[in-house]
Amino acid sequence: MMRLYYTMFMLVSMAMGGAYAAIDNVIQMAMSDAENPKPVDEWFHSLDHAKETRTKLHFYFQDVLGGDSPTVWKVAESAVTSTSATTFGQISMVDDLLTAGPEPGSEVVGRAQGTIGFADLHNTAIQMGLNIVFTEGKYKGSTISVVGRNPIFEKDRELPIVGGTGVFRMARGIAVSNTHSFDVNTNYGVLEYTLYITHYSL
Repeated sequence: MMRLYYTMFMLVSMAMGGAYAAIDNVIQMAMSDAENPKPVDEWFHSLDHAKETRTKLHFYFQDVLGGDSPTVWKVAESAVTSTSATTFGQISMVDDLLTAGPEPGSEVVGRAQGTIGFADLHNTAIQMGLNIVFTEGKYKGSTISVVGRNPIFEKDRELPIVGGTGVFRMARGIAVSNTHSFDVNTNYGVLEYTLYITHYSL
């Protein structure tokens, strides 16, 4: 009986392998027929002649948790969130305005968009996955991705920069976050960010 099961398994595996190979051939043909993303392709092939560049950026998040137009919205929570001292399990979506100065009416730089989740049972810290989207100035259209642990009550919180697009393709580095101010009555926070970025220039 076991030999029969083994034989059937091998036959099915061979048939599925042939199906997967056929699917893979179709995918490869579709990819070869499609146009290459030319600007990125040309940039990639020019990297041998590129040099590493270091850029330091400084700006502020307008982090609006309350009021009529919040920029942070809770989208999920765990069964223990309401009783957790660290708000464990709460997840929110963020679309904060980025400004050159701490004042809300300061020069606009871009947006900080992504997810934050309270991810520590014992200390208040959030897991962040944010895209810094530059909408104005010399970096307009470029992005930087920041992912990491943010212990929000500490000073000089370090977060990894893990990538980017546009000017910041293949970026890496460190983002340092501080709480500039927080109004408990309006739930309005201003977060200071300094980014230390290594990337390429051609």
